[in-house]
Amino acid sequence: MKTYFKTVNRMFRANWARLLIIAVLTMISVSIVGGIGSLGPRLHRINDMLIQSGYTDIWYHKFLADGIERISYIFPTFFILVTSLVVFMTITRLVETERAQIGCYITLGYTRFQVIMKYVLFIWVAVFIGCVAGILLGQFVIYPTLFASIASLLNLPGTGATFPMFGIVVALLTLGFSIIVTVFTVLTTVRERPSRLLRQKHPKYGGKILLERMTPLWRRFAFKYKSSLRNIFRYRIRFFMTVFSMMFSTALVFCGMSLSFALEYTNPYLMDTIRPISSTIVLAAVLLNAMVMYNITNINIEERRREIATLRVLGYRNSEVCGYIFREIFMLTIMGVIIGLPAGYYLMSFVFEFLRFGGMDFVGWYVWVITAVLAFASLALANLLLAPKIHKVDMNGSLKTVE
Repeated sequence: MKTYFKTVNRMFRANWARLLIIAVLTMISVSIVGGIGSLGPRLHRINDMLIQSGYTDIWYHKFLADGIERISYIFPTFFILVTSLVVFMTITRLVETERAQIGCYITLGYTRFQVIMKYVLFIWVAVFIGCVAGILLGQFVIYPTLFASIASLLNLPGTGATFPMFGIVVALLTLGFSIIVTVFTVLTTVRERPSRLLRQKHPKYGGKILLERMTPLWRRFAFKYKSSLRNIFRYRIRFFMTVFSMMFSTALVFCGMSLSFALEYTNPYLMDTIRPISSTIVLAAVLLNAMVMYNITNINIEERRREIATLRVLGYRNSEVCGYIFREIFMLTIMGVIIGLPAGYYLMSFVFEFLRFGGMDFVGWYVWVITAVLAFASLALANLLLAPKIHKVDMNGSLKTVE
């Protein structure tokens, strides 16, 4: 058992960056959802106090409380979904790179349950840290800030602290989904025979992609673009996970921007009270988008160290190697934005119907442009932060044979 915990500790040390990314993503989701979710119950409690004191003109306060409560019901689903997708992507890539280690553990006598629990513990710690930090941040920073802004506009009285029930529920759901995703992912690998796990998995055979069959168009592409396009469409599951993660995060940014601009035209007074909430959603969605892109790019670099080292040995400059790696992420981002913008449009149409105010007629073309610009700005920031990691790849260590 002592040896088992040493292997777990070694995995934590080797993958601390992935743990930190999952924790930060979870913190962002739980803090925003928990902070906004606590506003609705408190505003309803204030309405009850005003009724008991004989105040009759409370329709607007109730309308506002109902609207905020509906917002807190809708956005958690998508924040949890994005976080679960990132967890699924991270644990899938991690298990894929540690196939030989898993086979070795099973050969040495570790049960499949122990192997699964090793990765469950890793994800549990990452998500648990994010959930606790998110509940605290939402309850003691985001929620008081939002309520103070709304209370100053409506002259609302204070009602004391509110128990962060909504944040706790969302944290438990996020933790549960993450553990289920991890168990499902690792289970498919440990079911394989150890002899297969110990052998290096052969790369997937490349076939002609759809663009390649369009010969006149394909001939016009330079070799570097042909290579990037083949790599993108070669692994379909990885491709769909990446695009869908970017799609959902882009859609969340679009929804936050739409909520802010649409209310400005439909109900300026309501906009003054909802603006802090919509701004918070936009900021959280942009941060989530940036973290998703950082995580995807970081995993891509970790998996392709051997390829990066080979290019550098062949004489490629650092800028050319960075372009080779980042070009694929840029193409995937374009696909995610192209799908995410209309997805955000239809999602926001549903949100406005559910909220019973606002409408897509008041969402201008600039919302589409700003959302796309923010997505590519997030990508640029992630690439800027990860470029030094490519430069520091150890060529000798990366080119050593697996056997």
